[in-house]
Amino acid sequence: MDEKVTMEITNDRLEEAIKEYAAERTKENLSTVLNLLRPTKLFVPAMLKAPDQPMPCFIKNNSGEQFFVAYTSKEQIPAEPKSQALLSMPFPACNNIVVKPELKLNGMVINPFSDNLVLKIELIQKLHEADQKVPQMKQVKMTPQQFNVFVKKQVEFGVMPKRLFAETDTFVERLCEEREAFVNEIFAETYKEAKLNPYTEADYSVMALDIAEDLTLIRVDLPEKGMIPTLCYRVYITVNPQTKKAGYYTIEMTKEKDVHMLAQILPSGKREEIGEAPVEGAELQKIMDLARYEDGEMTS
Repeated sequence: MDEKVTMEITNDRLEEAIKEYAAERTKENLSTVLNLLRPTKLFVPAMLKAPDQPMPCFIKNNSGEQFFVAYTSKEQIPAEPKSQALLSMPFPACNNIVVKPELKLNGMVINPFSDNLVLKIELIQKLHEADQKVPQMKQVKMTPQQFNVFVKKQVEFGVMPKRLFAETDTFVERLCEEREAFVNEIFAETYKEAKLNPYTEADYSVMALDIAEDLTLIRVDLPEKGMIPTLCYRVYITVNPQTKKAGYYTIEMTKEKDVHMLAQILPSGKREEIGEAPVEGAELQKIMDLARYEDGEMTS
């Protein structure tokens, strides 16, 4: 795919899986971590042997063993000691370095100052060998239509709910005040280049309602141009101003005509289907009921 339309991989789910593995070191949890690592880009601190010759940094443990260092996000990288360069490397490319016999590395450590996930050299070698056996896939270029679908899914199921749960007060405040302009800004940032973005503020509609002291509800209607099943006609965002509990609900197109799916995105990023969406006129009440339902009891 053309570099201009390549989306960066986010590592939120990977970081969550690493923490789950740290809490319970089972084969299943390790497999989840490795499966998420395989297609992922990592941040690798490096020193410069020359202006165009970065050399990844290594770290030693108390036993004198030396490891390749990588981070899942910039937030994981300590301020000191500061490296001369920061590389963005696919996980398989990191493995290619780790297995070089002349480096005599004992493996790789990911997020050494927080999660401290250590992958021993024996495991890295097995992953490297497996990657070598897989036929190299040809890069596939997306059509503009396919790219629009790709970005729309990124925003509807990733960018917007992630920002809602991470920046609840700020996100809701901006959405209520800036409305269509704010939604348009989110899409524009995801497209990265203006010429790739087919939408304008006029393609969105935002309605914010202060239902009660314990519930603010925002309906965001999204562009229907180029709609395909699983994309969203609209999303509903809810927040309890008192507890700061937020909710993110999607009204999705299905393959069945006139049947829409109601789902929610959880703070973990997981999508959870609720069932067939009610008719549009009854959606608001359904979302209100869901937003006020906790632990099997109505909160108000």
